[in-house]
Amino acid sequence: MSSNETEKSFSRRNFLKMSGMATGTLVAGTYLGTLLKDDPTQPESPETATEGGQSEGGGEQAEETPDYGRAYKFFQKQEDFATIEAAAERIFPEDDNGPGAASLGIAWFIDHELAGGYGSNSREYMKGPFKEGTDYQGPQYAMVRREIFSEGIRVMNAQAEEQFDAQFAEIEGDQQDEILTQMEQDDIEIPGLKASDFFEELRLVTLSGAYADPLYGGNIKMKGWEMKKFPGAYMSYANEIEQDGFIDKETQPLSSHVSH
Repeated sequence: MSSNETEKSFSRRNFLKMSGMATGTLVAGTYLGTLLKDDPTQPESPETATEGGQSEGGGEQAEETPDYGRAYKFFQKQEDFATIEAAAERIFPEDDNGPGAASLGIAWFIDHELAGGYGSNSREYMKGPFKEGTDYQGPQYAMVRREIFSEGIRVMNAQAEEQFDAQFAEIEGDQQDEILTQMEQDDIEIPGLKASDFFEELRLVTLSGAYADPLYGGNIKMKGWEMKKFPGAYMSYANEIEQDGFIDKETQPLSSHVSH
């Protein structure tokens, strides 16, 4: 193994270890979670679904994942979905430790979250005055997340066209990394917000899609949990609390507690 491969492997293991605190808190979806039912305000996109539960945008649909028909609930164009999926895959890539964002269905998770309360900032104070916040206040924008992601996607594709003469999802991985790094370092301008704030929001929602319950569209077949030996949605550990050593429990989703 080359020194570069060793560094990447270590970085991946370190990333999974350091993101461990996110696993338990993200079982119920991004931040407060959004369980979407059919929304008549969102256009149907039957062309985005394929036979056998295999989506154009990601991995095989899991039995634990509700059948949304795999029609977009927020994204209006397949190109926008592909951009988010490609960016998420660079943030959470597949390797020997397990699947990446595409196979985990993280882009579908983001699509459903943006179509719900998360995308409209429904539980957040959104009135002015807006100003530069402190490190403890976080970013303050009049734009809601739907608008932030739409603008971020537009700029990512514009930068890819300008620098590499192709859409973001069509360029090489190291070229995608270059654009994402420029965003993280605010070397790219996004009208109305700091590029680094968009990048951080994208990173957080990507992690959420990896570790949230499959009920919310990502973490297909609970593979995100399995990578971290997280058992999933157990209501109690009363029988295990006094035991010594590591306890290996079968991974189970929230849907296992629902009566059919």
